[in-house]
Parts: sequence; structure tokens; C-alpha cells
Amino acid sequence: MEQPSISLCMIVRNEEEYLPKCLSSVRRVVDEIIIVDTGSTDNTVSIAEAFGAKVIQMPWEDSFSVARNRSFEEATGDWILWLDADEEMDVNEAGRLKELLTRDTIHEQSIEGILFYFCNYTDGSEMEHTCLPRMVRNRPEYRFEGRIHERILPSMLQARPDMTMAQVDIHVYHYGDLAQNVVRQDKIRRNISLIHQSIREHPEDGTFHYYLGLERCRSNEWEEALEHFHIAVAKPAGFSKQLLSCAHRSRLFTLETMGRYHDLVHYSTESIALFPDYTDLYHLRADGWHALGERDKAISSMRQALSLGPAPEEYLSIPGIGTYLTCRELGTSYASAGNLKESDLYLTLSSLMGGDTRIVFREAIGS
Repeated sequence: MEQPSISLCMIVRNEEEYLPKCLSSVRRVVDEIIIVDTGSTDNTVSIAEAFGAKVIQMPWEDSFSVARNRSFEEATGDWILWLDADEEMDVNEAGRLKELLTRDTIHEQSIEGILFYFCNYTDGSEMEHTCLPRMVRNRPEYRFEGRIHERILPSMLQARPDMTMAQVDIHVYHYGDLAQNVVRQDKIRRNISLIHQSIREHPEDGTFHYYLGLERCRSNEWEEALEHFHIAVAKPAGFSKQLLSCAHRSRLFTLETMGRYHDLVHYSTESIALFPDYTDLYHLRADGWHALGERDKAISSMRQALSLGPAPEEYLSIPGIGTYLTCRELGTSYASAGNLKESDLYLTLSSLMGGDTRIVFREAIGS
């Protein structure tokens, strides 16, 4: 079967630091590069042109969807891949992308979009894992909506209600949430302004309160963040399961940061009732019990997390929760309780599990 063509579509502004890495990671698998520049004053445009990109100058209109859709209008490939400049595909895995797209399963199951395995780097040594759509068939009816945290899935479902998405075991690394990059791009101020506009335009959509809560967390405005997370989880209608679970997790994390451990335990029970297979929630509840001096309850919650194993792919999760990190916490907890036998057992298990920290995802489009 002839391999399909792929268009890479991006929107950028002053991304000279990260853009070369991003484009280098996919230059061998894409057939064209289309970049909408919204007003760069550094070397972004010249870098893009050096990679052979078609650069379109466009004024910023306070809408990521407008800019992304403009790039899509220029795409000629069979599929459209979109990335941000602070993201890069694993170069050792990228070469498999076109071969995966030729598999019979793609056609037999009406697959219209592709999800990739994202590794999101945060401050310190932490990394969060999740799956995000970043490729769709090139169809004029597939377009983004929303000023910020733009979504393409609603337009896809409206056009083809029976369509499906496939997940590939190709990693994309995201560096934009590192503190220095948030400050560098003044992302917090820009994002808050766009989110407030979105709340005014869609007052019943709780997702924008979730996103506003995240921005308040970035600014260390924890009371304001908690207020918006409460509003978000009370308005679940507009959420996907993935996003709603993130809102619950973020509320618990905020309570932990604020030292409100009784509330943490209370709301974790509510969240676990909604998402009983979300391992990270059990970890957060254990943290609350531990801080309250309830060692046995903390150990019980941690053992539940271990019995569940890594969180299912649809959830945002920290690698090691459900495996080696959970065993390490159990080992520490048993040691503080004076149970050295159990402590040695779980610390040994943690060491054995920690050799491979990558969660292996299934290849959803067949073998």
C-alpha cells in the first residue's frame, strides 16, 4: 500500500529556542511544513524557512483555533500532524509513523485521528504521562474551536459520528510547562485573559474554570485555584472523562499543597467513587491520611494503589504510581511503623521495578 502524505501544521511566535528541535524530530516523516507566525521578533521565521517550511504571517486574533485552522487550510497531505514548538517527537520512533498509517486497521475501523503518548516535563524531575490527539485526516470539516485549549474532536464527531481514534506507541516530549518557559513566554497572563473571555462566552462550560485553576496554581494563588476547581467539578457536562479526572486530581493536589488534609481525604473519597481505577487518586488520599497521622489508613490506600497498578492510559499520571513509587512509599511507611520485614519487602520491590520507568502502551492500531 502506498504510504500516505503528512502535513505538519504549527502556529508559532518567538520560538527560536525550541523550534529547531521540534522540526528536526519530524522532518524525515512529514512531506510539508506549514507554519503560521503570529508576530515573531526573533529568528523563528528564518529557522522555519531553513527547514523548508511555508510561513504564513498572520496577526494574533486572541484565538488559537483561528490560527490553527489557518494552517490547516494550507495543508495538502492526506493526514495533518500538529505540534507546538516546545514539543518534539521521539526521533527513534517517528520513522514508524507512515508505516502505521498504512495498516488495514486504519481503514477497517473508520479511524480518523491518531493519539500520541505525551511525556510532559514539569519542574524538578517530575514527568506526567497522558495521551493526546495530534493527527487527523485532512478533511475540510475537521477544524478547531475555542479561543484556548482548542478542541478538534467536536467537529470530527459532528461530521462523522461513527469515527474512531487510534493510539500509537510513539512518544512526544513536551517542555512548555517548565517554569522558565512559562515565564519566558508570559503564558500565564495571556492564558488568563483568553480563559476569562471564554468563560464570558460559555458560562456553563466548567472546563474553562479547570484551566483557570491551573493558571492560578502556576501563580501560586492556591485559594483562587481551589475555587475554580470546585466550580469545574460541579459542572461536568462539558468535560471528557480524561479532563474531568484531571480536574478532580488537580483539586486534591491543591488541597495537599495548602495543607488542608481533612478536605483532601474527604474529596478524594468523592473522586475515587467517580474514577475507581485512577491510581493517582489513591496516592493523594494516602498522603492526606499520612499527614493526619493515620498510618494504617495511609498504608491501606497505598496498597489499593499497588493492587490497581499503573493508571489506565486515558488518565494523566506520574510514572511509577502503581509500581515502584508506590512500593517505595509503602516501604517508607512500614519502616516508620517499625515493621522492618514489610519495609524491606517493598523497598526491594521498588528497586526491582524502578529499572524501567516507562509505562508501555498498547499499539491500538493493530499488530
